[in-house]
Amino acid sequence: MTTESNIADARGALQAIDKKLVELWHLGSRFVAGWTLDGATLIVAMSRIADLPKLAADEPALLRGEKLDVKELVRLCNRSGLRMEEIPAGPWWASPAMLAALETAIGRYAIRRTEFHAMARIEVERFRDLPTAMRIAQLATLSHSINIAAERMEGSGSDIDLGRAPTGEGYRLWNRRQGWKADIDLFCLLSLALAENGLARARDAGTAPVVKAAFAVGGGWEFSLPRGGGSPAIHNDVLGEIEDETQHLLEAALPGQILIGAFQRPMADGPPRKGMIYKLLDAPRFVGLAQRRLGDFDNVMLGAEKVAGIKLYLTGDEIGPGTFDIKAFGYPMAQSRTMEAFNVKLNIHRPDRPPFFFGLQHKDLRDVAPCRAYHLDSAPRDYMLPA
Repeated sequence: MTTESNIADARGALQAIDKKLVELWHLGSRFVAGWTLDGATLIVAMSRIADLPKLAADEPALLRGEKLDVKELVRLCNRSGLRMEEIPAGPWWASPAMLAALETAIGRYAIRRTEFHAMARIEVERFRDLPTAMRIAQLATLSHSINIAAERMEGSGSDIDLGRAPTGEGYRLWNRRQGWKADIDLFCLLSLALAENGLARARDAGTAPVVKAAFAVGGGWEFSLPRGGGSPAIHNDVLGEIEDETQHLLEAALPGQILIGAFQRPMADGPPRKGMIYKLLDAPRFVGLAQRRLGDFDNVMLGAEKVAGIKLYLTGDEIGPGTFDIKAFGYPMAQSRTMEAFNVKLNIHRPDRPPFFFGLQHKDLRDVAPCRAYHLDSAPRDYMLPA
């Protein structure tokens, strides 16, 4: 059992560790490339920022952010020429909660590669054409919708730590937690935010913005940016392929549309571990699980209105009475590449009023891009993290 004195001592140890990491971080010119615990000693492998590209190419196992075996860390550091630093850490890290606190502290000074991180993007349509005062009002209204969605998610017990960054015309959103459940929580937050935005626009079309949204899961890099005073930011950012993909999806989206990329991600709690075999989720299965999660928000208050339930689905053609298939769109890109995505529709049911809809119907998208029918059995079943 963890006592109050143990907690106080562990917090003191975290403060001492943080102070030493600030020193090793050296105003952002270095970062933690890998780490381990050896008894009561924390061992960190430090790398120069300038060496990140070479390290990423030669020793990707160092940059996954996970606790390594001592022998494995020594082997990788010897091979890459990294210097290991020892920091007294104390004996408090055996429990999952305390180890997670230590990982969070180390993560502020790390640059970590992830192959599967969700990102959402919401932007105001024709933002640059608006007067400055209207831009401010619409961004603030959109931010308010996101805040309401985040509050509802937190109130439901979701383990979500929302990251948010302005894009100039809206926001990038990500969950600092990792894993397939964390990604579903982010997609549900996006759905709640879009529902609230749509209801706000129905009440006040003059202020609430017309938006479009994109969601995908893909690779990227997590890192903390320096702030004034020579310490890293408390919260991190995510950049890389996932940012580019959500940007491409958003560029393809029409006003009022929601696009989700045709991704696949392993059903891993947290980052995938080497040697483990995971089932794969593709985007349609992912949306099905998100719909199940949204059932927790029946009769939720969104702004000034009570919502009886939110139903989401991927659109397609009617293939029988009341039966629809799912269509994947192939958006052309540069260098003869194609980006596949699905169109998402939200039905927002209200207790005493007609349903409200967010998103575009399939019939509105006949000529935007070639499409094909999605088949449930076409996705691979298993995934193993490459060595």
